[in-house]
Amino acid sequence: MLTLYYASATFLQSFRIQKVCNKIAEHLAQPSSISFYTLQPGSDDGFDPTYASSELCGNRNEAKVTDILWLMRNQRGCCLRPIQTLEITPWISFPAAPSWLPFDYAADTLTPVASPTAESTTPVRPRILLSQDKSKHIQLLLEAKVQQTISEEDPSATEALPVRLEDFGKLIAWKIDSHLAVLIETDLEHFTQLLITTFLKNNLCINDQLPLMRIESVQLKGQPQPFELLANHLKRQSRNSAKLTEDKWKKHLEDLRGLSVLAHQATEFEQQKNRTETKPKETKPDLLAHEDQNQTQTEENIESQDKCTDVVKAAKTVQSISPVGGQEKLVFKSLTPKSSESAVPLIEVSANAAAKSFLSFKPQSPPAAAPIATYSRSTLKRQKQSLRKSKPLNILVYSDSTTGRESTLNTLQQLLERNVYTIYPLLQQQAYQKHWLDQTALLVVCGSVTPAIGQIFVDYFLQGGKVLSLCSDILHIVLPNYRTAEVREHELVQFSYDKWQRVKMMHHIFCYQPSPVKKHFSTDSEESSKSSSNSRKPSTELKDLSGYEHRLDVQVLGFEETWNTPSLLLANSLQSGGTAVFSQVHLETNPIEFESDELKFEILKQSDRTRLEIFADILQKHLDVQVAKAVSELDIKSGNQLRNYRGEIYQRAFFLGRHESKFELLEKLRLRCSGADNVIATPKLALKFCGKDETAPMPNNTNVLPILIHSCPDDFSTVDYFDHLTTEHIGRLVIYAPIISSSMHVINNLELIHGLAVLPLRQTAGVGRSQNQWLSPLGCAMFSLQLHLSMDSSLGSRLPLIQHVIGAAVVNSLRSHKLYRVLDVALKWPNDVYANGDTKIGGLIVNTTLLGSQAIVNIGCGINLNNSNPTVCINDMIKEFNERSVEKLPLLKYEEFIALIFNEIERLLADVQNGDFESFYTLYYSLWLHSDQIVKICLITNEKEIEAQIIGIDAFGFLRVKLPNGKEETVQPDGNSFDMLKGLIVPKYK
Repeated sequence: MLTLYYASATFLQSFRIQKVCNKIAEHLAQPSSISFYTLQPGSDDGFDPTYASSELCGNRNEAKVTDILWLMRNQRGCCLRPIQTLEITPWISFPAAPSWLPFDYAADTLTPVASPTAESTTPVRPRILLSQDKSKHIQLLLEAKVQQTISEEDPSATEALPVRLEDFGKLIAWKIDSHLAVLIETDLEHFTQLLITTFLKNNLCINDQLPLMRIESVQLKGQPQPFELLANHLKRQSRNSAKLTEDKWKKHLEDLRGLSVLAHQATEFEQQKNRTETKPKETKPDLLAHEDQNQTQTEENIESQDKCTDVVKAAKTVQSISPVGGQEKLVFKSLTPKSSESAVPLIEVSANAAAKSFLSFKPQSPPAAAPIATYSRSTLKRQKQSLRKSKPLNILVYSDSTTGRESTLNTLQQLLERNVYTIYPLLQQQAYQKHWLDQTALLVVCGSVTPAIGQIFVDYFLQGGKVLSLCSDILHIVLPNYRTAEVREHELVQFSYDKWQRVKMMHHIFCYQPSPVKKHFSTDSEESSKSSSNSRKPSTELKDLSGYEHRLDVQVLGFEETWNTPSLLLANSLQSGGTAVFSQVHLETNPIEFESDELKFEILKQSDRTRLEIFADILQKHLDVQVAKAVSELDIKSGNQLRNYRGEIYQRAFFLGRHESKFELLEKLRLRCSGADNVIATPKLALKFCGKDETAPMPNNTNVLPILIHSCPDDFSTVDYFDHLTTEHIGRLVIYAPIISSSMHVINNLELIHGLAVLPLRQTAGVGRSQNQWLSPLGCAMFSLQLHLSMDSSLGSRLPLIQHVIGAAVVNSLRSHKLYRVLDVALKWPNDVYANGDTKIGGLIVNTTLLGSQAIVNIGCGINLNNSNPTVCINDMIKEFNERSVEKLPLLKYEEFIALIFNEIERLLADVQNGDFESFYTLYYSLWLHSDQIVKICLITNEKEIEAQIIGIDAFGFLRVKLPNGKEETVQPDGNSFDMLKGLIVPKYK
């Protein structure tokens, strides 16, 4: 029997693998990308295209999952459209085989030599034979972690031999940052063999025992930097054998990162050379004291510059990424005044391969939805004066490198006032789309930018935006008379700004100086000596993209003393009020990045508090950005930047409800408990239910959330909550947590009980759709809810509609209330709650997974109840009503409001589950903002615009629009980005 079972299992697995390979062949015949990738254990992305495609791809935001190929534990495989493109100019070519850089790989023959220095006498035969038809060749991007899976003490610890990439294709190029990325050229046969050997057989280990993270077919643009020229600048090559100790492996990674930095510098220098004239200048000594500093230093510096010039000559011109031909893009533009909405979607629908309707796939023939009822309701509007209060303002970070982006994001998160801004990376494709312009409080630009993107950023500045340039060549675009005078690599300089004098920091690789040398800009000290009658005149003029000329007032804020370079510059547009600060020192860089250089690390660590103080002062004084009230909140320890939030540790949570229901759930969870302490471990959070005689974990243990079973909280009124709660299931069991990372972390990855709710007072890591930030200030009414729905039920067959049912329940809990129905609260499709038709006050996130014939639906919701920032809140609306009305409304209590929402959720769920969809649609249309909204459809093939009218939603909640010819189009929540205040809908797949 066992033999028969094994044979059957083997046959089924072989059949499954063959089916996957056939699908891959079909999709590669089209302009598609195939992506196989891994997730963190326990997580589920629902085949989110932003995870399916590598962040290295330039058109990642356009990716759309068109087919699911593989789903096994934390491994995913899917087809993406359009084909993903990759600019490889800053990459590095592979040295001649065999080699140990970037990893150990054998010669291009079937009889590889023993080491890179040995010679082979065996007749040469190719290691791999690809198809002679180069049109059938495929370029693959592979990403791997840089931590080896094998240990020095136990080399036999690995279960399988590593997959050697040279056996499946020609090694083309590589780069390294937080992980190693490799490009190979192969054909369909070897591609499928590689997938079978790795993902389909669960052997995710490649050369040097590196854990494989991703295989993705891509389209390449440009040429990599030649390894031979870059290697001349490598001071040493620490690797001299195939097997390395842990310390030697770290040194090897330092070598690789050094080469990668050189490749970026060569690319950046080539771009600079196309725009500027390089003027040689006398070299000056570094601030660091070196033992061998002597008169030969100048000669060495000149020689180093000559070598860098050789590298630059070898660099290829960056090619532009051409659009995918024949594809149409739907762009909905508003007929209302120009406005914008933050790029923060707050709805996530995910599932496994058995439920593709949770993704961007539209069912073939959905039942018709009810027509829009004629109700008197709010309409979508935007007043100009409310533009910056409609949603929390964004701070966007654009960077040409992952390291620079992460450093800047981390520093900003430490310095900024909490719960005021959402901080996001801005990727290249997003920058081109320009949907971010109106709702951005600050644009931070790091490193090199292309001329096209640079012009967009400059136009944003000239239209009144705030820009912070951190060692970026956008300085030269705004101030053309500032040109590159020197090229300096990893140089420590001394500069002064305001009250901070002679601060030691790292300088930009390029040194921008005014040309000619004569000063055009005044410093603060010079200005202070002038009388008020001698006001400063504009220093330069600049045109925006519309051709209008702007006069700029420019001044120097700080100098570095070693090279007399203007390290900090301030530019103001006299017409629009736009402000830009340009820094030629690395304000964003954490000293820990130079830990390998002991001397620099110690010096930078001593200056780190000052660096953060300067950064905060620039943000607050010159860019009108709110920063933390006291820089003393910043704790600098061992080069790591940490913010000391007093009291922000997991406090004890409370399990509330009927004791019988509590112990029914605890018995169900008993099998999930582990260890002597009976802790329930999940990927994001560990839970510990504590009885009367059990000792709760210490509150400062941020890894475990203690939940008290027999106690009640002091800051949550169970009387007010349960007195207003009229449900049978929803909200009857509650976990109340004063402070938690995210309430979704409690219910995700656990099968709990239908209707269980988690109520956080504060969240420290709230997450929205696609891992977007979710601000969770004190006073916001937040909850997470788990629902169990049968797939055979009415709603189970229309799972994407759940988000609309929950959204309608949240809004109708107020609109149907006898007192609070006067408040102007409404729904914005697909998942936001708006006040007065123009200001966001809440949103939803929904994660759905299947467990047999049951759907586990995890819902997260946040509504501004008693927090005036970052926008407005419900109790503010009540106060405004009371000021203009004779009848006064009582302010809503947190406990009462949550209970009202739960009551309405259970009522609407019951109606829909009983098949009464008509009543639901009638209610939904009475609550939403889009009745008869006119939008425009733009076809990218001919740029022709035609008007369309929103006519409602279909049976699955997808948006229905009507074209002038009477034809209907359907727009899906997971396939598009929305700015309904502008009437703008941008498909992620174009």
